[in-house]
Amino acid sequence: MSEVALCIVQDHDPWLLVLAVVTCLVGSTATAHLFARFRAMNSVRRYGWMMLCSVSAGTTVWCTHFIAMMAYITAAPVFLDPMLTLVSLLIAVCAAVPGIALASARRPAAGLCGGGIVGLAMSAMHYTGMRAYRIDGLVEWDWRYIAVSLVFAAVFSALAFHLLRRATHAALMGGALLFGLALVLLHFTGMTAMHVSVLDLHERGLGDTAMEALAIATSLAALLVVGCAVIAALIDRQGQEETFRRLRRMALHDPLTDLPNRARFNEELTDRLRHGERDSHLAVVMIDLSRFKSVNDIYGHQGGDQLLVALGARFAGALHDGERIARMGGDEFAALLSYDRREEVDAFLERVRGCLDEPFAFERFNVSVSANIGVALAPENGTDADVLMANADLAMYRGKAARSALPCFYDQTMDEAMRDRRALTSDLRAAIGTSQFVLHYQVQARIAEGEISGFEALVRWNHPTRGFVSPADFIPLAEESGQIIPLGSWILRQACFEAALWPNRHIISVNLSPLQLADPMLVDIVRDALNDSGLPPARLVLELTESAIIRDREFALKTLGALRDMGIALALDDFGIGYSSLDVLRAFPFDRIKLDASFVAEIERSEQAVAILNSVAVLGNSLKMPVLAEGIERPGQLRIVAQQGCSAIQGYLIGKPMRTLADPQMVRRAILNVVRGDGDVTMVA
Repeated sequence: MSEVALCIVQDHDPWLLVLAVVTCLVGSTATAHLFARFRAMNSVRRYGWMMLCSVSAGTTVWCTHFIAMMAYITAAPVFLDPMLTLVSLLIAVCAAVPGIALASARRPAAGLCGGGIVGLAMSAMHYTGMRAYRIDGLVEWDWRYIAVSLVFAAVFSALAFHLLRRATHAALMGGALLFGLALVLLHFTGMTAMHVSVLDLHERGLGDTAMEALAIATSLAALLVVGCAVIAALIDRQGQEETFRRLRRMALHDPLTDLPNRARFNEELTDRLRHGERDSHLAVVMIDLSRFKSVNDIYGHQGGDQLLVALGARFAGALHDGERIARMGGDEFAALLSYDRREEVDAFLERVRGCLDEPFAFERFNVSVSANIGVALAPENGTDADVLMANADLAMYRGKAARSALPCFYDQTMDEAMRDRRALTSDLRAAIGTSQFVLHYQVQARIAEGEISGFEALVRWNHPTRGFVSPADFIPLAEESGQIIPLGSWILRQACFEAALWPNRHIISVNLSPLQLADPMLVDIVRDALNDSGLPPARLVLELTESAIIRDREFALKTLGALRDMGIALALDDFGIGYSSLDVLRAFPFDRIKLDASFVAEIERSEQAVAILNSVAVLGNSLKMPVLAEGIERPGQLRIVAQQGCSAIQGYLIGKPMRTLADPQMVRRAILNVVRGDGDVTMVA
């Protein structure tokens, strides 16, 4: 290595040597960045960046080599072969392409292998360039130094591209230095291998001035080529960054109102909770517009969009530093603010309500809206983003349930019940169609003979953690959430399948909710349940309330007519507590009337209740609609309903809802002993 050092110090022009090193470092750094850019590409543009990286690497190698050759001091005349000089440049660029392509592959040793190929391409360029460097003298080569130069080029180039694959700033700088070192060691070790014996042939070669001019021109050309490549990379990077910023804004902002969207709101809330100051508090505000649906219904979605845009502009104009409002979707907004004093929260809520108080005037219409507002405070109501939003949402729904326009702050005692209802609703949705639901059957019997006339199917829910959940709790939840339709379909199908297996041919009664009756698929669902189970239509009774018919009278009566045409019996349930019982009876001939248990509960101590019971029984008999009295729990109630003309009963006196069917003999004995005056009976289990 001492000979290499002596060659550098004694046989080269120092100024041109510095120029060569500068060119090498600039070109190596540019090549490193272009390689990182190339590896980051996945589209067709990747091939363009590969060629640009190869041109940068080849140009750096070629220019550094020729500037360093111009710096070589020799007494012999020097000439350059233009054809071989051009060939050496093509070798440097073209031979680098496969190496750079391989170095970018997703294989463990790809960087080393590809870098080694680039190093060999550098060597091929160097020794081809040396053939173009004609010296008027005898040239001898030391093959040991040539071999060492080839090893240096391959090894350091391999290490350079292996390091460049990491794409960190330190790796880029380290890879650029290693690539430049490979080039420098190749050249100067190769130059050390050359020994020149001068021959005085009186020929004039390139002078010192010409050599310097050629070196400077070569350096400028290299810097121009590499500079253009770097500028192209910078322009592309800037364009991609601008595109990324634009796409990020589109991804984090609502396209209609230009307010932050749910993702951006969650991001900022999480960030504030993570980096918030100890003495700072946060308020999360959920805002749900009232009467927005009516705007869409009356003025169309375009009118609704106009309202949202105008409201978004008002919200944005009312914000102070540290306050954010986002559109979460539909007509729901959320706000976030940091505060030190509670008065700041109250002032913010006043500004939000002020944005809603003034009517909105548009070209086609004027409209006013209000909102339900829920507020959760951190850290009092939680320190987690999801918990805070859920608590603010619960408070907002409490305000909606109370029909209050005033902001509702989260209250654990009041809002936990709503949270529990939501959790139960979610569990209900997942439980439908599973073994968690079972059917119990409550017996119905004719009073005159004491014979069983049928059974009513009643669903029971055995929750895996809560145990048995009362139907009074989960049936309203199913109706509110819309799950009553799949639940009701399951009850209908299960009741038909189980009743088809009974050894007797008793009738099975199944309740229909108002939502089920409004379902256009109800007739098909009932038909499929009967066909799949094999249960005759005459053994099925569908019970429905007056409210189910009132919702959409024309459609309901049409559906009931289709069900009756199938041979299914229909019963009017909970008779007497609706708004238009007589009108419903006039409009549709039901097969049976079920008197609500609230009347039966009063008949032992209220003459008015007995009079109403008698009137209903007379009305039913005159219309040929037998009356069944529900809620019979005591013998006295049974005697009265029998005296007043009711034909059948249902209640705890003759049987509770059970998984197994009631014993006909026990039912008959319980009824006849009371009706015939043979004494009181105990409740049938």
